[in-house]
Amino acid sequence: MTEIRPTTRTPEQAPAGIDLAIPHVPRILDYLLGGTANFESDRIVAEQAFAAWPGEVGGVDGVRVDIGEARDSLRRIVGHLAGECGIRQFLDIASGLPTMNNVHEAARAVASGCRVVYVDNDPVVVAHAQHLLAAETDGTTVFLNGDFRAPQDVLRGAAETLDLTEPVAIILYGMLHFLTDADGPHRILAELLAAVPSGSYVAVSHFAKDDEDTAMNATLDAMDKQMGEAVVRRTRAEVEKFFEGMDIVAPGVVETYLWRPAPGSDGPKPLPMWCGVARKR
Repeated sequence: MTEIRPTTRTPEQAPAGIDLAIPHVPRILDYLLGGTANFESDRIVAEQAFAAWPGEVGGVDGVRVDIGEARDSLRRIVGHLAGECGIRQFLDIASGLPTMNNVHEAARAVASGCRVVYVDNDPVVVAHAQHLLAAETDGTTVFLNGDFRAPQDVLRGAAETLDLTEPVAIILYGMLHFLTDADGPHRILAELLAAVPSGSYVAVSHFAKDDEDTAMNATLDAMDKQMGEAVVRRTRAEVEKFFEGMDIVAPGVVETYLWRPAPGSDGPKPLPMWCGVARKR
């Protein structure tokens, strides 16, 4: 587990060893969210891959609605955890690029002094994180090079910043749907939970399964082929199983736009993605 120490870079400067001609999923998502850590190759693939994105809006504008809502639900969840739940420590696993509505920003908007550890092992994500977290120099926001498939290594690295004897919010946003059942997602989550005390929380987002949605299936299949990353979609009941033995926070496992939306936040309905929060007993 290697701790990443930020270095100063300009937004459009590629970190050393990064080939700008090769598109990358986290940078594509950054582009769709309106971030600055993306390059021409990422923008081209985004415009091509999502041209036929289904939904109420559709196309690239539609996928921006969907991804933006997923990101906004993360902001609302983190705000709830830091506010009503009193959590001051966050472990964001397989975080991807720190981009818009980051966990440390959402938490500290509610309670100053929150500690946040981001974890990812993608070398492109790690390299960009050096720039994107350059302003975080007080040691309370750390990016670790770690593999979520090795939870004990993740926990050892996180323990250098977080006090694992005190409650922690484990953020698994957009991570579990990259694991098949054979990869052992329930085992990984159980190991993480075993290391934190009662009163800790888990927050999950997950692509929703709908066997009858042929347009979505075709779009995701095309994206898998272009990017080389397959997404495992699960039903609500399958996502709820990740929270077995925990107390699920209201409103339960719901579509992202339904998780405690802000008043007056009506807009285009995003395509289904589950999210939920649960408390360790």
